Amino acid sequence: MAYGLQQWRLTASRGQWQARSGAPQVGILSDSMVARGEQLASVALICVNAVGLVAGAVPRVLPAAPEADVDAYLDRLDGLFIGGGQTNVHPSRYGQTADEARDGPFDEFRDEVALRLIPRALARGIPALFVCRGIQELNVAFGGTLAKEPDDLPEDRRHGTPEADDEDARYRLRQKVTLRKGGVLQQICGADAITVNSLHSCLIADLAPGLVAEAVAEDGSVEAVSVEGASAFALGTIFHPDYWASSDHASARILSAFGDAVRQHAKAQGAA
Repeated sequence: MAYGLQQWRLTASRGQWQARSGAPQVGILSDSMVARGEQLASVALICVNAVGLVAGAVPRVLPAAPEADVDAYLDRLDGLFIGGGQTNVHPSRYGQTADEARDGPFDEFRDEVALRLIPRALARGIPALFVCRGIQELNVAFGGTLAKEPDDLPEDRRHGTPEADDEDARYRLRQKVTLRKGGVLQQICGADAITVNSLHSCLIADLAPGLVAEAVAEDGSVEAVSVEGASAFALGTIFHPDYWASSDHASARILSAFGDAVRQHAKAQGAA
């Protein structure tokens, strides 16, 4: 039986991260949340384990604190992972009026940090992987817009999270996407199409200038992008390759390609 990283952690032998002392370091942007009245920074262990187990790097949590010095965050990083979350980018960030019931929930602390962090990381040539909410932030940072899919779609046509009894079922691979011929993602996966999970109800509306669509779903929605002219690995996916990175071929290839880019960046920095 194939397990996602969360179920694998709970049910199979735990194993250890490949990273050791002196290994490349990858920053993971946190969410902000309130628990018992206290403001907290949280990171999904799915992201942490994907970086440690598959990419072979040391995860470093970057708190979504609005006062953060993002340039200091990026110092000595060899990679950046902007993962998923329970919230959406606030519509005011792309020039639209917010409807909490339709577009929420929101995490404006994370918006503030992410939209400053992303352009600076790419300008520095730091390899970056953007997943789920991360690709929303990438698109908005480059001037694109987002839209919430209709709530009344049947499950087999809906991009949002399916009904499920456990996490592996929620993250099940259920949607076919077609990869751009000769594109970055096609070269990574070695396929013309792959089957991915789908837990996102907030979709790319206007694709930002400077981003290239690398995968589209059967309904035409953009499922993955690359950054045109990027000096290092810069890929975004609305789906979650981090969840199945220990067992699904395409997911593993994406995380491994990111890990390779991180190690190359670390080696180049060490030689400088």
